[in-house]
Amino acid sequence: MAFIELLLQKNVLFSLVCILVCYTIIWRLWKALPASVSILMMLFSTVLAFGLDNTLGVEPFDFYNTNVVPTFTLPDAFTWLLYPAFGFLFTYFYYRFRIGGAAITGYILLWSGLGVAFEALNVYFDVFQYKQWKLTYSFYIYLLVQTLYVIMFNVVRNAFVQSKYAYARSTSRWHAGRKRY
Repeated sequence: MAFIELLLQKNVLFSLVCILVCYTIIWRLWKALPASVSILMMLFSTVLAFGLDNTLGVEPFDFYNTNVVPTFTLPDAFTWLLYPAFGFLFTYFYYRFRIGGAAITGYILLWSGLGVAFEALNVYFDVFQYKQWKLTYSFYIYLLVQTLYVIMFNVVRNAFVQSKYAYARSTSRWHAGRKRY
């Protein structure tokens, strides 16, 4: 019975609905990017969020708790599933709309605002409980994180394109009957 009561808490229900919505969207958009690029970006966003949360949410800082208690629980696992979804969606729209040049700054500002708005919803639904943290701090963290997303995506995309180009060149030589180098 305790498990059902846990699932009916508003923070858990909110996280589960967000997971369902986000991963339904991702499932529909998944083919737009190569799977290896999508997976790398999702892992990167998870590792980055984990590193920041375990820096800012624990001693000596201890600015906030995720969910109701300061220890890792099942609702925390649900919350952790949202980070890769956020990274994928950020990357997908960055790629889809071919954001470049000065538009990158606007894109990062827009997503930082969206991140703060979503975090405010998380605070309202008790997914995050602030101790010494202010929502305005999150905006600056999102600016940093999304700048890192753009850098990481560009590195991964360039490596992917180069590997595809090198593979195409090697197979075309093979089929043309030339020696491989």
